[in-house]
Amino acid sequence: MPGFYLDDSGRWTMNFYRKNAGILIPAVGYDGMIHGLQILLDSPLKQKDDPPDKSGAKYIWFSSSSKNMGVTSGSPVHFIGNPSARVVYVIEGLLKADISHCLTNRTFAAIAGANNTSQLDTLFALLAQNGTEEIIEAHDMDKYSNQMTSNGASKIYLMARKNGMACRRLTWNPNYKGFDDWQLALREKEQREKEVQRMNFKQQYLCGKCDFTYIDGCVELWHTRAEKDLDLTEYLGLTKEEYQIFLAQGNQVLKDLLDSQRVFRRFCIYQLCLGETQTVPFAFKQLDALRKAGYEQPPAAAYQTVWSAEVCCPKGQNDMEVLGRLFLDFNEHLPEDYRGRPLAPSDVVELDCQGKRTYFYVNDCRDFAPVRFSPFLCKRLPEPAQKQE
Repeated sequence: MPGFYLDDSGRWTMNFYRKNAGILIPAVGYDGMIHGLQILLDSPLKQKDDPPDKSGAKYIWFSSSSKNMGVTSGSPVHFIGNPSARVVYVIEGLLKADISHCLTNRTFAAIAGANNTSQLDTLFALLAQNGTEEIIEAHDMDKYSNQMTSNGASKIYLMARKNGMACRRLTWNPNYKGFDDWQLALREKEQREKEVQRMNFKQQYLCGKCDFTYIDGCVELWHTRAEKDLDLTEYLGLTKEEYQIFLAQGNQVLKDLLDSQRVFRRFCIYQLCLGETQTVPFAFKQLDALRKAGYEQPPAAAYQTVWSAEVCCPKGQNDMEVLGRLFLDFNEHLPEDYRGRPLAPSDVVELDCQGKRTYFYVNDCRDFAPVRFSPFLCKRLPEPAQKQE
């Protein structure tokens, strides 16, 4: 049994020491039996010659191959879900597969590393015999920046085809590295939408999140509210002067007053051109990864223009606040005809302020670095194919 061996006294014991202390994660086979155990280490292991900035190994197999009567587990495939599922997802990481299954109730096969695909062949043959029709490759989004991960994903495709099954690559919002991170974020989305709903009428109108007629519905809601903690002025978010104008002169005058407090700013979104097998070293990564890849500024020729529009802002809102809003808007509620990805690290956003264009590299939802950028070198998304009548 992997991880067990005979000690010098001839007694069976386990290959556990302080350096490999951690959480045991079972690798369960297609037959429902535990074929091996991974250890999620309390302290990552580093080799003596590793550079200081290299992170150590987080996972190792529970093994005793170097011990008396010991044995290695190899690198077994972990399977969780329905053995007769029509669709099976392949993911990198045993724990990631368990979490993803709990969040979605879908069926997952997990390998311990992106290129540890050899044992998938046997599993795929069993799945095909049992009715599985499609394999979905769901490796982390670094498959667009890491050539080894991308190569491993390609092997899954070829292996699925060999066993008579269709295969496709799954992509998602690149702000979330793993499938499990993305699914957790979807669960939190409802809570964030409730936060937007708690914005008062004035806040929503100045940000362009509602039209002016929404004020009538707000007034009706205030009258039916059980709580009487806010008067109507506070509930709408108006100043006392604005409320008096609303009462004395009506909707149109108040609308004109609020319109004078907001402004429309032009913006463009540029994203890297990425294909199924193409990788870019800094894709979905921060500015330091771009510099490490040998670029001082984002290479515009590697980008494409995916969106150009206006955003409504309260007057006085600075560039960072506008960019923060765009980051949220282009993650939660993408426009119907928007064909780009959700806004993410490595994207470039152009802001137009009174005819002056400035460019920002997206590091994360709160960090946008000013950069030089030449949009004339960018490609444009191909026009969508016309539907046949």
